[in-house]
Amino acid sequence: MLTSTASRLAAFAAGLALLGGGAAAVGAATDATPPFQDCLKVAAADAGFGTEKMMAGEGGEPMIEPVPGADGTHDVLAGLSLTPRPAGFTAGGTTNWRFRIVGCDGEPVRDFEPEQGKLLHLIVVRTDFTGYQHLHPRLSPDGTFSVEVATRRPGRYRALADFVVDGRKYVLGTTLTAPGRAAQAPLPPAALHASSDGYDVELQRPAELKAGEEAQLTFRVTRRGRPVTDLQPYLGAYGHLVALHAPELAYSHVHPSGEDRTSGAITFDTELHERGAYRLFLQFQTHGSVHTVAFTQTAS
Repeated sequence: MLTSTASRLAAFAAGLALLGGGAAAVGAATDATPPFQDCLKVAAADAGFGTEKMMAGEGGEPMIEPVPGADGTHDVLAGLSLTPRPAGFTAGGTTNWRFRIVGCDGEPVRDFEPEQGKLLHLIVVRTDFTGYQHLHPRLSPDGTFSVEVATRRPGRYRALADFVVDGRKYVLGTTLTAPGRAAQAPLPPAALHASSDGYDVELQRPAELKAGEEAQLTFRVTRRGRPVTDLQPYLGAYGHLVALHAPELAYSHVHPSGEDRTSGAITFDTELHERGAYRLFLQFQTHGSVHTVAFTQTAS
């Protein structure tokens, strides 16, 4: 990947020299590295990013196409890298974790495009799919993100950073470790019902989920047998859904497509990219509190 990008950048500089004549040639000789945005476009093109048009999502917000490979299994992708600062995580506690998103010019990125009201969405989950956290780190002027991360049990956790730069969605991942003896919890069996905080959620889905094909998933939220009609917007929509593939915790992009507030229903357009088991984490808000429920599902 790095060799290919370097070749593209060299061709870019050579093209400027030919098109611009002598003055451009002098400029190319003295400053052969293109500006950051041009460098990033070359890297994204090498990764296979096309010119797909944005589509309208929930509330009219555009849904930005992800760069190929943006599933959180890589810490370097299409010209950007996730660079964590060393941190001592402790089982049973919280740690102020800091990291940067570094561009292909070697400098930290500071210009992020908000998506669902946030500059960056950070998903942290233990590698057995327990301890799920959806966090929103703060960005300092020097390009460093910081956030409190809870590691309640010893073991390995994946941190997945979901963000938009230069009109492209990236998801980069890294592993965090809380020392200690770590027993892995088994993946719960597939189910269509889940409960949390006194709320019951029923999943309505097609008879078969097929990998690589879009499907609509509808979650109906009830409390004491009655539909919850007071759902509140959360991150610009009435629900947020993250799908993680077992066992490597690859991240799938899920977009809300609508809701029926009279029946407590939230619908998502979902595409599960690989065959196998997934853990789906749904979050919704009532009375100012965010609730999380999880489902195991399988794509064939």
